[in-house]
Amino acid sequence: MKSLSIVAKSLLVIVAMMFLVGVWVSPAAAQTPERDYSQLEYGLKRALIRLDALGDRIENITAAADLVEEYIQDEQAAGNETKEMEDALVDFRAKIVEAQANYDEAAQALDEKAGYDEDGQVTDPQQARETLETANRAFQDANQALRIGAQDLRQAVRDYRQDKRLNR
Repeated sequence: MKSLSIVAKSLLVIVAMMFLVGVWVSPAAAQTPERDYSQLEYGLKRALIRLDALGDRIENITAAADLVEEYIQDEQAAGNETKEMEDALVDFRAKIVEAQANYDEAAQALDEKAGYDEDGQVTDPQQARETLETANRAFQDANQALRIGAQDLRQAVRDYRQDKRLNR
């Protein structure tokens, strides 16, 4: 009879422990974990900074194109042939217009903030990702256009100067 009482006590202890564990676990299990969207929120802040930087870059490159245009005018006034540089400058200005269009696309996507509220907090993670992807794609396209245009113009100026040195 004594052994039955030990078995009964053991069962009672096990049931009590299961009950206590169940009480402790169930409130935590009932709560839905809040998703952490800090990366998407940080991505929006970073994209806005990139937008400002791209705007500054477009302004600086436009000023550089104006300087090259002045250089071409000075060389033409000196009686030198500058056709290759002029063509490269026209292409470069077209790349600047293309980059400006990409900048405007990114600015519009970031201004609408689809998937975000006014404070930059994520409301819809899928739309937030699409917003960032659209902006990043526009940034990449703008930077590529500016890089290619600048390389071509730089090479045309180098070739002109090299030809000018050789023909002295």
